[in-house]
Amino acid sequence: MSLHADIALQIGALSVAADIAVEDEQVVGLLGPNGAGKTTLLRAIAGLTPLAAGRVVLDDEVLEDTATGVRVATEKRSIGVVFQDYLLFPHLSALDNVAFGLRARRTPRDVARRRAAEWLAKVGLDGFAQARPRALSGGQAQRVALARALVTDPRLLLLDEPLAALDAGGRAALRHELQRHLAGFSGTCVLVTHDLIEAVTLADRLVVIEAGRVVQAGSPEEVSLHPRSRYVADLVGVNLYRGPVSDGAIALPYGQRLVAVDDAHLSGDVFAVVEPHAVALFRDHPEGSPRNVWSGTVEILDIMGDRVRVRVNGPVSVVAEVTPAAVAQLRLGDGGLVWASVKATEVSVYPA
Repeated sequence: MSLHADIALQIGALSVAADIAVEDEQVVGLLGPNGAGKTTLLRAIAGLTPLAAGRVVLDDEVLEDTATGVRVATEKRSIGVVFQDYLLFPHLSALDNVAFGLRARRTPRDVARRRAAEWLAKVGLDGFAQARPRALSGGQAQRVALARALVTDPRLLLLDEPLAALDAGGRAALRHELQRHLAGFSGTCVLVTHDLIEAVTLADRLVVIEAGRVVQAGSPEEVSLHPRSRYVADLVGVNLYRGPVSDGAIALPYGQRLVAVDDAHLSGDVFAVVEPHAVALFRDHPEGSPRNVWSGTVEILDIMGDRVRVRVNGPVSVVAEVTPAAVAQLRLGDGGLVWASVKATEVSVYPA
């Protein structure tokens, strides 16, 4: 592993205990809700927040080890950091901002400025060398911050929500540019984000953190197909249930059951995923013999492009995805009681 960080620390009410390993030339995306500890982990790896216990090793070099008392200063770690708000020095030009890390490492001024100019050209800002941060757009400031982080040839790049401050249009364009720079980066990268598209586009592997703990890790495809927490399920837009397999069905709270065709080989607790588009809604109890039928009350309607997501709250809460025509036909905007139906063949089950 290029990076192995076994970290334990306490920041206010947040207790962080996480073990993260990243392979050489791999981009790992740290996902999690606000306050989960993502930025705290990044700061700990960078040496900006001391560990209460644990160890950080980069390319076989011990950067911090509380057991032996080793702690390498932040400025001596081969790490580049791009903060969420970029933290550019307002009194320095774009060129001098990029050159700052090199000058801090005692690189001669002319060499530092030449390399900084080369990196400004690489990020498309060769005409902005003398511009101060206040004269730059959000996207331009992000490029300067990225150039400043990469100009020192770090072995590890830490990105803390690098696109969060941009509008949707700027975010899409810079996501593509960031992807290009990461593809050419020979080191290891850890990216903090709460944006699934950003994570899937940029990361080779995802690590999901909630309340300071790692709750899931795997490839973007694995995490998307097999969510293991409500946060991840909401992020990828699916219904997630958990319960023990009993008498050919999954036992849910309040005496409810969920029947699936692929749970016969499983035992103990399982997760079950239902795609919203697989949920059918009715105003009356559906005819025939559907295996999974629950009643509930329409609570929320969300427009998602040419579809509408309908949240139905009841003993088994479920999100359905229907057409605007179905919303009108069923008068879902009026609220009230509805019936939700899911075929057993539409339920995906895997061990908890």
